Amino acid sequence: MRIRRAVSNDNHILSALCADVQRLHAKHHPEIFKMPSDEKFAVEFFEEMLTDAKTFIYIAEDNGQAHGYIVCQLTERPENPFTYLTRFLHIDQISVRPSAQGQGIGAALIKQAEITAKELEIKELRLDSWNFNTDAHAFFEKAGFQKYNHRFWRNI
Repeated sequence: MRIRRAVSNDNHILSALCADVQRLHAKHHPEIFKMPSDEKFAVEFFEEMLTDAKTFIYIAEDNGQAHGYIVCQLTERPENPFTYLTRFLHIDQISVRPSAQGQGIGAALIKQAEITAKELEIKELRLDSWNFNTDAHAFFEKAGFQKYNHRFWRNI
């Protein structure tokens, strides 16, 4: 297996890989997330994302077959009266095909995010996850992430 940086014509691969996790989100929160119509549902979205200089996308492949991807975004928040300057790499998306889970692909993608952060002289990875996604929570905790914030919503 190898991890490589996504290039401009990978938008179709990324859209197909994203469909798995999008279905999961749409199943649990159909009021928020759209069910993908097919594996091409996000081609234009990824095409644009691949041009963003602060976005780093990697694909995990084995024998030419894509099994997972990670989207990392450089986030910089200026100092203000309440907080210090903050720079971190935000893992916006990570997904591994269900058939390929448990084989170390997710861990390899997280490792690539760490490498990218170090190259950018960033000392922190951050991510967020929906409450229903307990399998992902267990994976993130196993990968060394710690819970540090809670969000609350209330419908009115």
